[in-house]
Amino acid sequence: MIILPSQVTEALERLESAGFEAYVVGACVRELILGRSPQDFDIVTNAEINDIMFAFRDYRISDEGMSRGEILVTIVGMIIQVSPYRREVVGNRVMYAQDLETDLARRGFTMNAMAYSPKSGLIDPYDGRGALTGEIKQVVAIGENVTVNVKVGGKPTAETVYDMSKSFTIKPSRLLQAIRYCSEDEYEIEEQTRGCMRANVACFDYAQPETIREELQRIVMGKYAARALETNADILKYVLPEIEPCIGFMQQSRHHDFDVWTHISKAVGYAVPEPGIRFTMLFHDLGKPDCMFIDSKGHGHFKGHGERGRLLAEGIMRRLEFPKNMIDEISWLIYHHDVRIPEDRKELKALIRELGAADLRDLIQCEIADSRARQTNNEPEQTVKLRASLAALNEIMETGECYEISQLAITKRELIDRGFVRGDDEAEQLLNALFEIVLDKPSFNNRLMLLDIAEKSKSKLEQIEADRLRAAREKSAAERAKREKGRRAEPIFKRKK
Repeated sequence: MIILPSQVTEALERLESAGFEAYVVGACVRELILGRSPQDFDIVTNAEINDIMFAFRDYRISDEGMSRGEILVTIVGMIIQVSPYRREVVGNRVMYAQDLETDLARRGFTMNAMAYSPKSGLIDPYDGRGALTGEIKQVVAIGENVTVNVKVGGKPTAETVYDMSKSFTIKPSRLLQAIRYCSEDEYEIEEQTRGCMRANVACFDYAQPETIREELQRIVMGKYAARALETNADILKYVLPEIEPCIGFMQQSRHHDFDVWTHISKAVGYAVPEPGIRFTMLFHDLGKPDCMFIDSKGHGHFKGHGERGRLLAEGIMRRLEFPKNMIDEISWLIYHHDVRIPEDRKELKALIRELGAADLRDLIQCEIADSRARQTNNEPEQTVKLRASLAALNEIMETGECYEISQLAITKRELIDRGFVRGDDEAEQLLNALFEIVLDKPSFNNRLMLLDIAEKSKSKLEQIEADRLRAAREKSAAERAKREKGRRAEPIFKRKK
């Protein structure tokens, strides 16, 4: 049973009372059938734009989407999109339709081509409900019956076939949209639809780079991204030809159980759901097929694949018009994705100083995903160590633990003013010594404790200096005595007369 929010029911009744047809359509109907609670509702009607605006004259209206034939109506805090029946929307160009079924047909997939109203019930001309309620939810493209000429026994014969091509030729981004549904939810692409997608991959040539990028981002960010990427490589390779050498490419390494593309897909799935990190994992090993080296024992090695992968990824991202800051972030992470992350806390702090806490955190997240995706065992020893390093990094940042010299509780000026040192050079040497102590013992980063250590260090330094000077004097005296003794012991030669 479909139950609509009261605001949506009120909008439908408002249009119907004015003498028009009105239905909720699209994704919201799909979600309601699945027993979910959609946040966005779309209504279509046979009313024209001016009729819609007049019907909702007592409500707050936005004409922001007017160029696409859309009116936004706010009813008790809910924004509802109301549109006339449309045949096609391309950019800001709209072709309107006369009936509901034409509007539903333009929606590409059967599960989105359903309409509902309390008055008329569910309207499902393409069996979208059947695609949702079977044992497996399926993505099925909407097609049409067309007549084609075929030869049977050498004679031309007219035959009617169900052709889905129009769904993809009208809107090429649907090739990725179908995969996106598989990534965001537990859908599978119906076999005839998949065959039609393969037959129409050339449509990618007409898709806008920005649209491809947005759909790819939704794919990699999906809950089921790993499965969607792995099972749809045959389609994705046409929009990302750089992945084709990775498909089925075995790594011949004792550290990897999977081919490169399977490893990449699993790494995306294991990565934290942040676009920069997910895209990094999508691109991080693209360079492996070009860099593989087999040693004498038959083991594969991939020296330089980070640099090669970075170059391939930058080409993809420029082609798909990624924002520059995103290109820089992903490129850096790919290049460094196999940097050794130290377990030792002091070494980890040195890496924080070198790379910055935010970049190091992202790098460790990438390496965790990479490590988890290498073998069937999801928690290898390396993953455990990386998690420990990440926990240590988070603790250092959250507690304000000292990891750079500027965080010391005392300053160089204070050491000079208290007379612990003479001049900047000695102050810097002492400050560095104190910093090394604090790196090993973070609790020592206390002003009074550091002053006490500095004072003791001054006394020790003075004692060391005094001992050095005394030893130098004693050595000098001994050498002088030796020379004097040697002169007195010299034989005295008398000149013969």
